[in-house]
Amino acid sequence: MHYELPEHLIPAFQQHFEAGTALAQSVIILEDGSGRPQPKPGFWARRKARKALQHLQQCLALLPDHWPTLWSIGKVYQALREQQEALKHFAQAARIYPGQADVLREASIAAVDAGAPAEAVKYSAMALRARPDDAGLYCNHSINLLLNENDDAAVAAISEAIRLAPNDPINLNAQRLIQAVVAGTRRRPTWQDLASN
Repeated sequence: MHYELPEHLIPAFQQHFEAGTALAQSVIILEDGSGRPQPKPGFWARRKARKALQHLQQCLALLPDHWPTLWSIGKVYQALREQQEALKHFAQAARIYPGQADVLREASIAAVDAGAPAEAVKYSAMALRARPDDAGLYCNHSINLLLNENDDAAVAAISEAIRLAPNDPINLNAQRLIQAVVAGTRRRPTWQDLASN
């Protein structure tokens, strides 16, 4: 993707982007693989997040369609547990760059966290079109389908995730959950059960 910015504004954009993303890196939520919810940010982390947002908003003032800035803003809002704002920024990035699977995955996750599971299915399906051989994206899509009571499609999606990554513990856990819900031995989770906020 190519962006046009007058030569004299490039240093300001770079300065704000580098400062904003450096601050964002210290507060964004990254999965540690434990399955445990990440702690809510404390005072200093929230302060860094707000400063990151100030820098990143300056970037958007210069390049409103810069999807990496929108993605970074979405990640900061996720860390702040402001799910509607996170979804808004990921959705805007997805409109600009609909072939970027990572943006679409984050939009899907943010949609669940924001209480919009039907929107989550839309984004997870788009992510699969962008990267059709990604087991993690199939797993994410299968859970979104399960939330939306589309059990047959959920079973098909998790089966594909297992085919692509048969030993992945997240895929195997998702498969057990889907099988139990379909068999009626476990209550169907709601978006509130799965939201990370």
